[in-house]
Amino acid sequence: MGAMPRLFALVVVLGLASASPAQQLFDQAVGLLNTLYYGVSPLKPADLAPKYRLRLEEACKAQAECAYGTGAEVIAELLRELGDKHTNYYTPERYREHQAALSGGTSDKPRLGLQLGYLEAYDGVIVLDVYGGSPAEAAGLKRGDRIVAVNDQPFPQELPRRVPFLNEATAAGQALQLSVVRAGQLLGLTVQPARISLQRLPSLSLREDGVAVLRIPSFLGSQVIGTRVHELVRQAQAAGARSMIVDLRGNGGGLVTECITAAAAFTGETYRRLQRAVGFTEYGFRNGQAYLGSGGQRSVFYSLEPARWNGSAVVLVNKSTGSCAEYFAFDLQDAGYPVIGEATAGVGNTVTSFYNLANGGALQITTTQVLRRDGRPYPDAVTPNQVLADDLEALLKGRDALLEAGVQRLAAMAAGKPLPRNGVLQAPAK
Repeated sequence: MGAMPRLFALVVVLGLASASPAQQLFDQAVGLLNTLYYGVSPLKPADLAPKYRLRLEEACKAQAECAYGTGAEVIAELLRELGDKHTNYYTPERYREHQAALSGGTSDKPRLGLQLGYLEAYDGVIVLDVYGGSPAEAAGLKRGDRIVAVNDQPFPQELPRRVPFLNEATAAGQALQLSVVRAGQLLGLTVQPARISLQRLPSLSLREDGVAVLRIPSFLGSQVIGTRVHELVRQAQAAGARSMIVDLRGNGGGLVTECITAAAAFTGETYRRLQRAVGFTEYGFRNGQAYLGSGGQRSVFYSLEPARWNGSAVVLVNKSTGSCAEYFAFDLQDAGYPVIGEATAGVGNTVTSFYNLANGGALQITTTQVLRRDGRPYPDAVTPNQVLADDLEALLKGRDALLEAGVQRLAAMAAGKPLPRNGVLQAPAK
């Protein structure tokens, strides 16, 4: 996700009065990419543009007026070939929801408030996370539940159709009867879809063994997420917690200011150099202040009462932990906190900004590369200290394998025992 302040641009293509909406959208997108892209792909948008311009012309031949949708499809194809996972096309609906998540707004349509996954060997969809304050939470849905039918209608067998099937049923806004398998037992739950807040805040729970679990589902929310993490760290300390699990699974990123501010609750100070094609910007957190530096000048973005965690901690990640969440994990790993889980999404070495398009959608464009203070680049992905799969099959049986591994590692650290890596006990390693 992009740095703050966010940049937005609307390019007006002149001299194209006779061009179709699809052609105008394509030309606008290519203009933005040619001007702004500074990513890690070996390909250049300008080199790809002629190929996809011809493809658009071919697609438009059979249409009286080639619509925006055709242009959007060709833009998406170009971006797939570019191969930069941090540069993407956002449909108007997806972009509206992204903006709502930034501002704390609500969804356009009724939702349940679930993050979902699936396995080919099992029918239905798996609940990976439940949004706080959502209809799903009110109905009693829990992480690890498997929803197998909606109003007695089973899910499609095709994996890509399963989540849309539930979304379509939800969008009508009528109460749904869900058939749910929980730890092998079939349950019936009634849920009333509603428009929900799309801003997902960090939460804290304290286990019976005294381990605090800090769940950070997103870093979207300016001057909100980082502040909340510092508050929750203080709450954990006040409750007497001496060890903590920071859960970043499924966190796709957010605002640079928020992830580096949040990480500072564990590291004390954070820093990122955002290198553009010409010039650079510095982001960091120090002495209670999130700051922005450019051209030799530094300005305070916002201030807060800083916390500083003084116990042991581990960080949980999976393949869906991306972008700003990877920055957070890098900072804690550099500070000596072990990371457990899967290799992350692989966009932890760049920063993006969003640019408005004529159809109401947007381009997310990689505009900067991320460097350490000494100028060294970050890797694209976080390599965990302890590599373990985020085992959904175990989750369906009532076991959270990564959470268990985190508890085990904290116990080993407290006892001074060899630390587990890849499920095997060995000599301690960072």
